[in-house]
Parts: sequence; structure tokens; C-alpha cells
Amino acid sequence: MEELQKGGGVTQRRPGPPTGGQAADGTGAGGAGPVPGGVPGDVTAAVERALSTAAQLWSRADQGLEPAVSPIQLRAVEAIARFGRLNLGGLAEELGAIPSSTSRLCDRLEAAGLVVREPAPADRREIIVRLTDQGERLHGELTRRRREAVREVLEQLSPTSRGRLIDALTEFGTACDRLEAAGPGAVRAAGPRTA
Repeated sequence: MEELQKGGGVTQRRPGPPTGGQAADGTGAGGAGPVPGGVPGDVTAAVERALSTAAQLWSRADQGLEPAVSPIQLRAVEAIARFGRLNLGGLAEELGAIPSSTSRLCDRLEAAGLVVREPAPADRREIIVRLTDQGERLHGELTRRRREAVREVLEQLSPTSRGRLIDALTEFGTACDRLEAAGPGAVRAAGPRTA
């Protein structure tokens, strides 16, 4: 990693050589041109590497859950837990799946005792899905394991680094939320935001 001097005498560390065919100046392989969006390649490579590592960390934390569930089943449990209850169309949208596949997924989750389907209070023709007590326990254990895995990594960082990480992740999350709310291509068309 290369150290950079920033205003006020604060030293920051920048990720080492970029991967994925991008030069350190943010151009394509061999300096072929700028990376789309004007973000330097080393920044996107560092974020990609961190997200990939976090996904692996969570995947290891997910192993050995009882009852055993597949990754797509865990995603469904997480989505239902996040919203409290979802209709099949909403769950399908959250999973990026078609409703018939989502219905079969719910069959398996219901057979495992993790979800229950019931008529919606406002419209009894609509079916909603919610977690059972067992599904809530599974989600709680999943959350506990993932947080423990992340905590172990964070303990390796200095308090100052953790503070900077919180700031960066908060800003990154806000940017992700803006993109999600604006829809595909809307933020890119408006150009980058400046502080």
C-alpha cells in the first residue's frame, strides 16, 4: 500500500496495485483510457475486493445454521425480516425472481417451518408471507453470526481507522440508496456528486 499525505498532516493509505486490468491512474489496462464514471480504477478495485471479502465472510458465518437453508432461502428470510411481511410479488421483486419461482421457494420455507402464508388483512385474496417464531430465531442467529464475523475483522483496525470506515460506509450506503431510489441510469445521467 502506498501512503499519501493529506492536508493537516493526516496520513492515509491507498490500496496497492489495482487489479482487474486497470492502471493506478484510473485508466483501463495499459493506460487505455479513463474508467467509466470518472472514478479511479484503484478505488473501484478496492471496493470490489472489500465487498467480495465481506460476502465470503458472511457466507462462512452462514454455514452450519439449523435448519440448513440455501443461500436463496436465506435471502428470502432476510427480505421478509426486513419488511416484517411481504406479498409474493414483493418478495419476488426483492429477490429478482419470478413469482412462480418465489411461490415454490415459499413452499420449501413453509415446509421447513420458517415462514407462514396467510391472507392479507386488507384484501383476503392477497397472500402475504411472514416469518414464524422459528424463522425469527434463524434470522436472529444469522444476524448474530454475521455481526460476530465483522466484529472480529474490525478488532484488527485502529479506532481511527474504524471511524474513517464508518464515515466512508455511511456515505457509500447513502449513494447506493440514491441510486436505488432514482432508478437505473438516473444518477449516472446527472453526473457525479461533489462535496
